[in-house]
Amino acid sequence: MSFLSEIERLFSPVDAWGEFRRGARHAAVTFVLYRSGGAWEVPFVRRRADLRDHPGQVALPGGGVQQGESAWQAAQREVMEEIGVPVGRLVGLGAGEPLYTSVSNFSIVPFVAHLAEPLPAFVHDASELEGVIHIPLDRLLDDSAWLTSDTAWKFRYLAHEESVVWGLTERIVAGLAPRLRQALSVSC
Repeated sequence: MSFLSEIERLFSPVDAWGEFRRGARHAAVTFVLYRSGGAWEVPFVRRRADLRDHPGQVALPGGGVQQGESAWQAAQREVMEEIGVPVGRLVGLGAGEPLYTSVSNFSIVPFVAHLAEPLPAFVHDASELEGVIHIPLDRLLDDSAWLTSDTAWKFRYLAHEESVVWGLTERIVAGLAPRLRQALSVSC
């Protein structure tokens, strides 16, 4: 069984993932898998420091679900707006468990998708983002790469190319990681 087929088996379908938390703002993010130099990579975005929600943070492409839009439709639209992948190019493989963040009152569904033919370069939306960061899947799934802060409020983080993955994005990656590891182990 292939890695991508196993992901589809292990995750909820993109159109049957569950529901958003009542009273929360609805959002969707996408963990986009693509091949580069024979390895799996995942694009992340670095948000501008002057944004109201999650300023300066490294995040998966995503954002709010608009009225009349499904979560998967919103996820695809946000990937297009934030990193330039045309709607319809992503193959939705599945959805992880929805998460809630009280800081911004967002209920978020994380999708896992495959980009079969990556763009020559991801083009980020300069009005929202400082840039796109490409992190190898192996590094994201390597527990020893994630560090724990030495502050009073202990949190896990991943330092990568002068950026830090932490907070909500770390929670999303941590929630997806066990099934992604399982999919990799079955396909090897």
